[in-house]
Amino acid sequence: MKSNLNANSGNADKLSPREPNKLLQAGAGSVALARKDELCSSAKSKYSNLISKLSNLNELKNHKCLLAFSHGVDSTALFYLLAEAEVKFDCAFVNYKTRNQSDAEEAAARELCAKFDKKIFVRVCRLNLEKGANFEARARAVRYEFFDEICAREGYDALIFAHQLNDCFEWFLMQIAKGSGVVNSVGLEAKSKRGEIAVFRPLLDIQKSELLAYLQARGLKYFVDNSNLNEKFTRNHIRARFADAFLGEFGAGVAKSINMFREDKNALLGEFAYERADFFLIARSAGELHLVDKACKRLGVVISAKTRREIQNQISNLKCVVVAHKIAVGANERFVFVAPFLQGLAMGKDFKEKSRLAKIPSLIRPFLYARPEIFADLLSF
Repeated sequence: MKSNLNANSGNADKLSPREPNKLLQAGAGSVALARKDELCSSAKSKYSNLISKLSNLNELKNHKCLLAFSHGVDSTALFYLLAEAEVKFDCAFVNYKTRNQSDAEEAAARELCAKFDKKIFVRVCRLNLEKGANFEARARAVRYEFFDEICAREGYDALIFAHQLNDCFEWFLMQIAKGSGVVNSVGLEAKSKRGEIAVFRPLLDIQKSELLAYLQARGLKYFVDNSNLNEKFTRNHIRARFADAFLGEFGAGVAKSINMFREDKNALLGEFAYERADFFLIARSAGELHLVDKACKRLGVVISAKTRREIQNQISNLKCVVVAHKIAVGANERFVFVAPFLQGLAMGKDFKEKSRLAKIPSLIRPFLYARPEIFADLLSF
């Protein structure tokens, strides 16, 4: 599989992220003028109330932000709303080469970022759309690997996603169709973490129809992904047959209910007994598996129902398990431990004895040996 990573505004194939942007240098005045023309009247727009519905807006202004951008309805609307709200951000774009318009979307994304003096990081990765659910899973893995790489390399400490109310409701319907409970049925949070990176979803209280109306009223360019109309994908089927019509009639009530479900979920889950960097300590309880699930998501892995059952079986017997070759999960009588899975470390005799006395599971020990400050904290529990 071929992929490439490049960045800046405009001709990113020829300029590295740290080189001066020749396109912007040549037209700095026109960029400022275009920005003024597009944004100066926003406060008076009848759609300006959308800015007031963005969640965690003030907190976003305190981060170095990277927006996951596709140039579809949702991310395009969020791009302009964040710009109007004076949130500083750059963009990351993935071109899967799945449609004839894929390259046009990439070109337009570069052009928009150049116009607003923003960096754009682009990864080209050819995927086969015909593989259905496998495509969705692989595309997601490619995206998040790309985002993690950019954040680590460029120093971004926050990711912004354009998920909106329709996404939340579609997920909810998909989960209850499988027989899930409250915790797994409310999947998206306005603010969460992915390792050390803060994750924000400012649009969760806003319907897609509102975002579309915002763009159309202002004549702003966006793209429609026709693959979203393909009902062989479960989410598309639920959207077309159930979700859109229901939200059109009962959207305000759905938004209120989903926020209440989130509160219920957080009350049921409780909190980690201890967390630091990529390490999570969970007190043994009836809801411990939900927190294991949450910790794995923070570490970049979404666990399946089958894996969840395997974890439950192993920790019930005070054993360890490795998830997706990346995460170690273990337990003793008091706690469940979740940490990155490390191998090949020669641990000292004194460390091994202290770990044994503290009843730290064997697969957790290499990570703690590499992070002595976390190990020292655990010895106080």
